[in-house]
Amino acid sequence: MRENRELETEEFDLSLKAYVNYVNRQMKKDEDYIPHPLVKALMVAVNGAVENGKPGRYAGASGDAEYYEDNEARKSFICAIEYNEDKTITLLEFHDLTLGCSVPIKVASYILLLSMRLDGIKGSMISIEDMINIINDTIPTLNLIRFNNDEWLEARDFLAKNLDTIGGFPEGQTEEYEKDLLSIKENTPWEEYPPRVRMLVATTYVREKYPDLFKKDCVNNVCVILDEYLPKIRVMNDTLTILYGPPSSYFDDILNWNHFSDVKTDNSLTSRKKYKIGRNEKCPCNSGKKYKVCCGKL
Repeated sequence: MRENRELETEEFDLSLKAYVNYVNRQMKKDEDYIPHPLVKALMVAVNGAVENGKPGRYAGASGDAEYYEDNEARKSFICAIEYNEDKTITLLEFHDLTLGCSVPIKVASYILLLSMRLDGIKGSMISIEDMINIINDTIPTLNLIRFNNDEWLEARDFLAKNLDTIGGFPEGQTEEYEKDLLSIKENTPWEEYPPRVRMLVATTYVREKYPDLFKKDCVNNVCVILDEYLPKIRVMNDTLTILYGPPSSYFDDILNWNHFSDVKTDNSLTSRKKYKIGRNEKCPCNSGKKYKVCCGKL
């Protein structure tokens, strides 16, 4: 059964600033609402620009420590924007502080779109059915295919019979795969299989039995998920991990792509040097603290 949707989210279909306003309102009225740190970093940057009211470059930083009991961030981001004379926004850069790398503008933009769609579902959890439908509808270069866990025995036996013909294991991981496969007994439950072996079993089987599910010019990803619901934060992070990989090659043509009516993507700006903040500079999250004792600790 699909969850009830919040009609209020329809207002930001074409406006990124409207979505930022929505996130601001949600955070004020719902203490359990915590946006993804990439979204919150953008929100901090936009809020700073709007409050200041002057054109120029602004930055925001955020982490996801609120999601975890130990209050340690697993993901943290910096966002840099240009606030233009006509009140539109130019996205300059998103930087993943956890991995120490820039997030391609289009990847970040698709994550923002995905966040909008997920916010159309109430609560912090989402069903696997809705997750796959939303991701496939939002990101055209991805095609998620769910593996039917009821077929795992048939899939296991298929792999066992065809292990010598599947084309080998990922480069540099042969020893690890062989070790994992040897650890599996005939009576080992499906949920106790090592995750990468589950993925190997499922992908090999689905490619053979359901080839029509795979699309051309897409990154096809067979999803092996044991639960019926997942936290939205995990969906966002897992999708971001996928988009850091092969799909990034589809996101090169920045000037011919834009989803938002109030956002610009200027190639001359997005190709500049990486946005850096000195340890003793004022933190871009507007806390008033130095960066090294604020978001720089993330």
